[in-house]
Amino acid sequence: LDPKATEEMYEIIDKLNKNGITVIMISHDVSSALKYAKHILFVNSNPFFGTKEEFENSDLGKQFEKYAGGHIGGHQDE
Repeated sequence: LDPKATEEMYEIIDKLNKNGITVIMISHDVSSALKYAKHILFVNSNPFFGTKEEFENSDLGKQFEKYAGGHIGGHQDE
């Protein structure tokens, strides 16, 4: 998807979730997914499942943040 379509897709997903609908999304774009995720399932050689905050504070989250640069959660004002 182009950037505008991606933003629109995430806005729709966010609205659905705010209306009580659980959304399961699979993405290789971890930074974008973390903007809206409440829970994370990260599958690799060392799988992780937990809240976004638990991911951010985990060793895996810290490694990802270092790799991605900056804050991994995206929306810091929420």
